[in-house]
Amino acid sequence: MHLVDPENPDNPKTTVVSKIEEVDSALARRWLECNPNNRPIRQVRVQQYYDDMVSGRWRFNGEAIKFGPDGELLDGQHRLQAIARTTGMSFPMLIVRGLSPEVQVTMDQGAKRTPGDQLTLTGIASHNVTVVAAALRVYMVWMEGNLFGEASRGTSQSTTKVVEFASAYPELVTIADRYTALARRLKARPAVACAVAIRLTEIDPIAAAEFVRLWDSGVGLAADSPILALRDRLDSIRVTRLRVSDRDQIGLIVTAWNLWRRGRAVTKLQRPKGGFTAENFPEPR
Repeated sequence: MHLVDPENPDNPKTTVVSKIEEVDSALARRWLECNPNNRPIRQVRVQQYYDDMVSGRWRFNGEAIKFGPDGELLDGQHRLQAIARTTGMSFPMLIVRGLSPEVQVTMDQGAKRTPGDQLTLTGIASHNVTVVAAALRVYMVWMEGNLFGEASRGTSQSTTKVVEFASAYPELVTIADRYTALARRLKARPAVACAVAIRLTEIDPIAAAEFVRLWDSGVGLAADSPILALRDRLDSIRVTRLRVSDRDQIGLIVTAWNLWRRGRAVTKLQRPKGGFTAENFPEPR
């Protein structure tokens, strides 16, 4: 398709051309060399795209790779960085050439669809789809063994991956949905509380429901109950506005769960000396 920039109809350089092309790693690297004035690369975004591409989740959606009149790359560097990392693969991309460099400031201004938005669009119902989607992200990072390192923030889980996971495991969506209202009262980050509830329910649904009920209400807890110790620790974190990672919150909750299941008495809930590590991180029992 050929279009002419209405602001400069007499300038041949302003002719805008669009075409679908197959882009492989060599072509992506060549185009990335024409990238003189773009925002810094966000490696997490590149990793998300790369994971979707090599796992077969990537879909052609009409979003364009955009170039200026002299071949300078204006938009699409993250997708091209991901393609450049692949081997023996190519991907159809809409390529738009001839755009005025001045329009680069208007690119990527729309609101991105969140995993919650996408779950709704795919027909996955929930009382609070935003919390469910966030909980699934935390759960996936945890179950994949990625609580330590860059992936621990959950941003490595692309929206496509979360939606695919939810579609494959609707029973986990149901569990998460059951706890969304409670999760907001449990003092931990709601997505973390909900993710832990999913895992504990998989282990023992009756015990998990009782643990969460007591964690929420605190009614009838003995002074040396691990659940009371958990409530006190989370209260202290909230009052002091201490920033605590999802990993540490999960570790504290699971520690309390394991102690409660074994009938152990404690008055304080502490992380291991030196903090949680991949070696000492508690496994829910």
